[in-house]
Amino acid sequence: MELPGTQFVPENLVAASAATALTLVYSAPTPGTGSRYLDGRVAHESKVLSAVPVRDAIAEADRRSVGETVLEATVSSLSLAGFADPRASGYLVPLARATLLGEPSSRVLANLGHGDIPPFARALEAGGEGALSGALSYALGAGRDATLRDAMRFSAGRHALAREYARDFEVTRELARPALLSALSRADSVRGAVVQTYLEVLSEVPDLDVAGRAGRHEAEEVSRMAYGVLKAGGVHSRRGLEGTANLGGLLRAEPRLSPTTTEYPVIAAAFLVALEYGLDALSHRLRPARGMDRGR
Repeated sequence: MELPGTQFVPENLVAASAATALTLVYSAPTPGTGSRYLDGRVAHESKVLSAVPVRDAIAEADRRSVGETVLEATVSSLSLAGFADPRASGYLVPLARATLLGEPSSRVLANLGHGDIPPFARALEAGGEGALSGALSYALGAGRDATLRDAMRFSAGRHALAREYARDFEVTRELARPALLSALSRADSVRGAVVQTYLEVLSEVPDLDVAGRAGRHEAEEVSRMAYGVLKAGGVHSRRGLEGTANLGGLLRAEPRLSPTTTEYPVIAAAFLVALEYGLDALSHRLRPARGMDRGR
């Protein structure tokens, strides 16, 4: 399945879908330090406010390059909210550009050139993503033949965003999106569906940030714990909800183990679902989620 299709989608729907995806996933009580129940270094309100500049930048993703759009979203988010999430923009912008141009995402990714590297690297650096920014800066020094796509392929084993660019959003497309659709059909709220999807992704794909901080073995152990929560029912059972709360407590107690790359394919999946099924596919379930706040 190509992402997205070639059917015309108005830019206001593309922009609204991005803002909706960001707001819903940022606001979900996913296990770890990124939860709305623990601000950490960034207030939850700042994260939600940052969705507005991202929305505005994405509305023009067909008129700027991918790198320039990610940079615009980052700079504008910092100006408004004092916070920017260039990795989130990095996930959304190629998908938005493909939608607005009526092209498959694979073509947008294949066309990422040398000129995309400087603005993309600046965006990552401004948003505090120094590791991937450094890799792109190294590629920039390799000469005019080096492209952003090449740099992402080179970094795919260490950075989740790079992996998605190198593999045409494989985790988003083949895991997160189907998991979200399934969860939406069963959960009593979007909040529950987002948490369920997050657990599904984490159980299948060890978080590369955890692997970088604590080692591959620890990352795989966190994935095994997420799988155990799913086996207990996930958000669909009392035992699963208790397991989710317990996992969240464990991860907050040991920040090295917080899966800080896992929410991004969930954001991208929510964006694609909104594009494909309309904003109502997400917003009509905005009501209290029974049991989701237990233990928080």
